Amino acid sequence: MSLYSRFQAEFNSVLSDTTRDPLPIAILCKSLYIFLFVKIIFLWPVLSDSDRYFPFEFRSLIHHILYAPIKLAQVDLRVFLISILILLLLAVILKVNYVTSVLIFWLSFNVSRFAYPLANGSDYVLNLFLFLSIFLSVTPVFKSKALREKQFIISNFAFLFCKIQLALIYVLSGFDKLTSPAWQSGDAIYSIVNLEFFMNPHLTIPESKTLYVVIAWIVILFELSFPVLIWFKRLRIYALAAGIIFHIAIIFMLSLPDFGVVMILLYSLFIPSRINRAAYASSLR
Repeated sequence: MSLYSRFQAEFNSVLSDTTRDPLPIAILCKSLYIFLFVKIIFLWPVLSDSDRYFPFEFRSLIHHILYAPIKLAQVDLRVFLISILILLLLAVILKVNYVTSVLIFWLSFNVSRFAYPLANGSDYVLNLFLFLSIFLSVTPVFKSKALREKQFIISNFAFLFCKIQLALIYVLSGFDKLTSPAWQSGDAIYSIVNLEFFMNPHLTIPESKTLYVVIAWIVILFELSFPVLIWFKRLRIYALAAGIIFHIAIIFMLSLPDFGVVMILLYSLFIPSRINRAAYASSLR
């Protein structure tokens, strides 16, 4: 089956599937909630002092609404952070729903503002998928059959969009490296290896121009091939395995453990569905 046929099959399922397996959605959302919980714990010392340095700017009504938690947090930042942690724990226990999804995205966005000096790609990816998770929820389920079908169509479309977005992250990153002379020549790997604050000091890579070129092109080929192979069921397990190895290497070699973890968590989007659809459909009536 061609890549176009795979996309067509995925899109057709958006319009026809009203009994999507809730397991992949639950695993995706709750794993992101746990990730955010752990990240706040690790950033606690930085966040607890950030209110005295943060440049507060409220120039419009939108700023007042979006950054209201930041303004309220000036009263007692610890209470604010503890409230987020409690909300995250409740969200992990409860079913994925619209209320907690909206609140968690909103609060996560503001936490990222607090930790802006330490922000990296993981913060942007996390907040993007927390926003998309709002539309993945189907709880509470509408009683009207027509509204319920539209609710599932929105959820299915959001689920497909999440998959496409994950693929685009690799496509854009790979294309950017492919068109970069520094990556083509291996100089980018040389720079990374020789950045003391970026490279794991406990690891050493031999200084070899050939090795740097090989590593650079392995990264480029992986990032360009992964978003294609991931759509084919027979090749998906190999693509996911390669992705896990790739991001574990990033976790141990570079000072970006949070980025590697959040990308691996997003692979739950491709968990195969094994639900008894008839039983699931009857449970919603």
